[in-house]
Amino acid sequence: MWLAVPLLLVVVAVVQIFIPALPHPAIRDAGVLLGSPAGHALLHGSWGWFALIAILAIFNTVLGEELLFRGLLLPRMNRAFGRWDWLANAILFTGYHLHEPWVMSYALPAGLILAYPSKRYRSSLVGITVHSLQTVFILSIALALVLK
Repeated sequence: MWLAVPLLLVVVAVVQIFIPALPHPAIRDAGVLLGSPAGHALLHGSWGWFALIAILAIFNTVLGEELLFRGLLLPRMNRAFGRWDWLANAILFTGYHLHEPWVMSYALPAGLILAYPSKRYRSSLVGITVHSLQTVFILSIALALVLK
């Protein structure tokens, strides 16, 4: 997956540099929780919470999003959308994030960056790898808090 690192860098650049963050409730921000004293106290030595976070993150990223959008839907969308199936897939991916309106501003660019290579290389592993790298980052922070 030599393509994963450049795609991840593009996603991070687009999300962090080019697209302004929309206001969102602090209670919905994992970074705020993990950086707070409450988050430190919650995760300190708590392998049960870590396991729950890991299971939820893996099921959401791999099964809930990438296998659904890039593995199941994208190959079937060609019949309806032709060569623009990857664009329709990214728009559908953005609509899926309607319950998190502050995420939608970068869900479309991220969806485009994940959908096109998945179509081009005919593999959902491209999207799974890039999307899962953020999960690895969050889990490494949570693990550090558990071990602290």
